[in-house]
Amino acid sequence: MKFLKRALVASVAALALAVGPAVSAEAASSSFDVTKLWGDSVVVSDWNCKYTNVYMKHKKSRIDDWDVDTDIRGRHGWADTAWFSDYSGSKKDRIMICPSSDGLGKYTLGPSEVRAYYYGGSSYNSYGEVERADYTKGSFYVRGKSYASLSAKRSGSTVTLTSSSKVYHPERYGKIKYSPKVKFQVKSGSKWKTLKTVSAKKGKATYKVKSKSKKYYRVTFSQVSWATGATSKSVKR
Repeated sequence: MKFLKRALVASVAALALAVGPAVSAEAASSSFDVTKLWGDSVVVSDWNCKYTNVYMKHKKSRIDDWDVDTDIRGRHGWADTAWFSDYSGSKKDRIMICPSSDGLGKYTLGPSEVRAYYYGGSSYNSYGEVERADYTKGSFYVRGKSYASLSAKRSGSTVTLTSSSKVYHPERYGKIKYSPKVKFQVKSGSKWKTLKTVSAKKGKATYKVKSKSKKYYRVTFSQVSWATGATSKSVKR
């Protein structure tokens, strides 16, 4: 359908050239600009390809018909192409990415190929076109799902807290050890208070705290560009 549409546009353009001047003063003011691109971020916990929505905003002047092709690139290069068009009545497209080959992290949208046309109503003398590259950029993120767990051992008044963290990595087809900056927290009333932030090594982090009474502890860490955040279940020691 997309190719038929282009053929129709080309035919109209040829007819316009035959009937009258190629560019009128009115057609010269035709313009079409992509103003914003973005997408819905994705979280993956298996190696399968995923669908997500991407969006486009634009501004135009003296344009009757338009479509835009937008490149989508991941960590390893080109991943897919989004198509936006007044023909489909949509400024949204649903694209497919395959993190097992395209990778995790930030995906960029753009540059785009713009094709926009002005027919001048019933007069072919006013025909105009915009066919160019638009370098507006946007982005979304594909993150592996992270997992956090906490174990606690007491020896007298000393509680040893040990965290374990993993993240699903589609290029490895499974969970791998993940070493974020983890926050060891203790429950104080109805709130959680951070005791210490520790950089995990090989998926593990340890912290010792002095406490004569039993308390609830947990570990948490924030999301980054390629991995989600996670919070462990609480343990009482």
